[in-house]
Amino acid sequence: MIIEKRGEKRKMKVREIMSRPIIAEDGDTVVTKIAADMDELGIGSVVITSEGKPAGIITERDIALKVLLKDRRASEVKAKEIMASPLVTIEPEASIDEACKLAARKRIKRLPVVENGMLIGIVSIRDLLARKPEYVREFYF
Repeated sequence: MIIEKRGEKRKMKVREIMSRPIIAEDGDTVVTKIAADMDELGIGSVVITSEGKPAGIITERDIALKVLLKDRRASEVKAKEIMASPLVTIEPEASIDEACKLAARKRIKRLPVVENGMLIGIVSIRDLLARKPEYVREFYF
């Protein structure tokens, strides 16, 4: 998306569309706690940290496929056992075009936004396609 600002054109940045605050949990957190937090906050994913740094991500789908479907006890499974890793991230100053291309190439639906090693937000495929609908073919076809 291009925005006109006082006669000049600029590309919209990830920082402008990311969701905040981002929910993060430690890798040793049990899945029942993560699922409860997701439910309470109405979110579909949680970034998992290791020593305070973003290390992976868990989605509702991860819990369904890696815990429920495998008949594991969620109260005994730690986040680090089922998180998707390595974590694909993006800088806040990247353009929305760059974010769309990265997410499509990596086949992921959520991009944590990291600045100086710190997690500052998250951008979902929904956030991206709302502004760049022409990328829908990249994700779904």
